[in-house]
Amino acid sequence: MAEASTLSMDEIASYATSAIRQELGFEHLSWWMITDQGTMKPIGGDDKEGFSRFASQVAEQEILVKIENVSQHPRYTAADDPLPTDIQSILGVPLFTSSGVVGVIVAGSTDVDAFTDADERVMSSAAQQLAIVIDNVRQHQETERELAEISALYSLAQQINTSLNTHEVLDSIVWSLKHTMGCRGCSIALLDPVEDVLEIRTAAGVEHKWEKDFKLRLGEGIAGRVALEGKSIYVPDVTEQEDFIFFDQSVRSLLTVPLTLQQRVIGALTVDSDQPEAFTEADERLLTIAATQAAIAIENARLYASLEQRAQNLAEAYAELKKADRIKDEVTQNVSHELRTPLTFVKSYVEVLLDGGAGPLSDEQRDYLTIVAEKTGVVTRLVNDIMALQQAEQSPARRAPVSLSELARKALRGCAATAEKSGIALVGHLPDDIALIAGDLDKLLQVFDNLLGNAIKFSPEGGQITVTVEDTGTTVQASVADQGIGIPRDQHKLIFERFYQVDGSARRRFGGTGLGLAIVKGIVEAHDGQVWVESEHGKGSTFSFCIPKYQEPDADRT
Repeated sequence: MAEASTLSMDEIASYATSAIRQELGFEHLSWWMITDQGTMKPIGGDDKEGFSRFASQVAEQEILVKIENVSQHPRYTAADDPLPTDIQSILGVPLFTSSGVVGVIVAGSTDVDAFTDADERVMSSAAQQLAIVIDNVRQHQETERELAEISALYSLAQQINTSLNTHEVLDSIVWSLKHTMGCRGCSIALLDPVEDVLEIRTAAGVEHKWEKDFKLRLGEGIAGRVALEGKSIYVPDVTEQEDFIFFDQSVRSLLTVPLTLQQRVIGALTVDSDQPEAFTEADERLLTIAATQAAIAIENARLYASLEQRAQNLAEAYAELKKADRIKDEVTQNVSHELRTPLTFVKSYVEVLLDGGAGPLSDEQRDYLTIVAEKTGVVTRLVNDIMALQQAEQSPARRAPVSLSELARKALRGCAATAEKSGIALVGHLPDDIALIAGDLDKLLQVFDNLLGNAIKFSPEGGQITVTVEDTGTTVQASVADQGIGIPRDQHKLIFERFYQVDGSARRRFGGTGLGLAIVKGIVEAHDGQVWVESEHGKGSTFSFCIPKYQEPDADRT
């Protein structure tokens, strides 16, 4: 028994029957095990034909059964349930393990009443020891099976997670399962939700013609029933299955489980064999777990494919938008250039007329021409602002060291007359030792001009505008603070958009094109800087921007 415990089940059966026959001298000895389906399967001994019904009787009764004279027993004299003709007496002993009766040892003799009480005791003792060995072997096999199942599922998970391509994922699943389960074929059929039809998307070990012809509606065939009911179906022998739909005549047994995702069946996973009763409950458990992994992997692959398609669509749409934006800029630039020349002529001729170059004017004519001159100036400023905005968004070709304090002084001198006329005081906090920044002098001067112009425009008479420049670490920051009408908090980001006005009446009250702050934002961001505003309605505004400091070129690089 100790030696037998290290062997496989078949080797245990062979070893035990040989040892018992040698010690007890029985002419016939066989060993039967109960299968997962509840039938009796011979695994050791000889002369096994004819003992199946007797072994089943012993297993059902779960007690030792002895027939002293077979020829006089009514059950075994019937023509439909015979024992071998040379058997006169028979003895059957059940094998008990922790899980119940797992098998039966059957001994037969050509003599009537051949088995003594001592034989019964020896057989019972042997059966008890064999049952212990069987229990140990089964536990060992169960452990090995679980380890193999975990290993198979881990391997499957590794393979199906190596790709997000749907076809590659499906192909990896079927080949991995075919290798793991040792089956003839493995296939995945996915459900077309529109047509309610199952179609094989990939298969391993299945001829291409069967793979191509496989189409089942919900409820049709085994796979169709599984997809409809959401439950696994095992067919031990397809030849005994009524109305079985054959796609491949070599299939004898079939196991199909649903591919389910969030309680929604998306397909069916099938393994088949050319042998009957090829699959066990353990196989069904393994396939069910694998199907869960497969369904998630399939859905992930589908989502990835959908995201890829959306990304491609977005990329194409973005390219179209960029193209449209480029065309728009080109058209705007061309129109602006085309408008500039006639506007210059209009302005020049109006000025000639107002100066009396074409003769004296009546008061009414002078008023009309003055209006024309003003409106021409508005259109000219709009054209200039549009062209400035386009240039502002372009990164400076060359960046030289620039002092923001010096630029701010220059801008203050430039608007001093306008501020004085409006009764507004200008104050500057502009240190001389401030760090330099890298940028385009003319464009940065335009930033100050636009911010100061806005501050003067929206400040009340007697107000004050303060310009500050300070070192903030890696950048230099400039601020223009006024005591004007202020800006509501919910509009702080909007005011930097093109043509935006704080309210519907602002343009009428203060004039302007609505492009000044957009130009400021474009120039600052083209210098890798940032611009923002701090303001409350009715309490003035502070516009600030920062630009990275100038860095000396690396001598090693040059």
